[in-house]
Amino acid sequence: MMKLRIATGLGLVLFMATMIGGPVRVSQAQDDEGVTLASLAGNFAGRGGGFVTLCFSPGFLNDPSHLLSCSSVSPVPTPVPYNETHIWQQTRDAAGKSCGVFTETFAPVAGTTRPAFVNVRTHVGTTTSFDPTTGSGTETFKRYRGGSCIGAVWDGTGTLTSTGSGNFVVSDSGDRFEFLWRTYTSISPVAGAAQGLVFSATFIRQ
Repeated sequence: MMKLRIATGLGLVLFMATMIGGPVRVSQAQDDEGVTLASLAGNFAGRGGGFVTLCFSPGFLNDPSHLLSCSSVSPVPTPVPYNETHIWQQTRDAAGKSCGVFTETFAPVAGTTRPAFVNVRTHVGTTTSFDPTTGSGTETFKRYRGGSCIGAVWDGTGTLTSTGSGNFVVSDSGDRFEFLWRTYTSISPVAGAAQGLVFSATFIRQ
């Protein structure tokens, strides 16, 4: 009789362990599957910074109204390194498209009496690749002076100021983005006035 009770008790313990442990193992497996591009849809906000070299007409350093293409032969441009800081809000859709408002400040690395200048841009992004197993992807973007967003969709207005591309990695089940821009081409107000750009940003789901 004692052996029967012990066997019954052990069976009950094993049954309870199976019931408790089963859902936990399933949950862990689901967590390991990664995120999908569709699951990254939503509203995000973040900030970042970096460095860029801007080229100016001789005698007009740090004056954004006198930017000059860095490849100009005559007159020869004067390059000035800048620190950049930005804050950002964007909305993403299930297809990997995004639209948001990008506000950035530029200040010369060297001291100057001129204040930092501010740009406000509409940033329109398109995901070009995404690997859900690693949470990494690539994106191209266009920035406009003016224009607005309707969710993740750009309204089609504004003046194109720059284009570029970058890489990103997602974490925290898709609630966190890390962006690194690797190419950047300035178009307006002066094409080719920016070179050597290194920008990064972190976004958190709202």
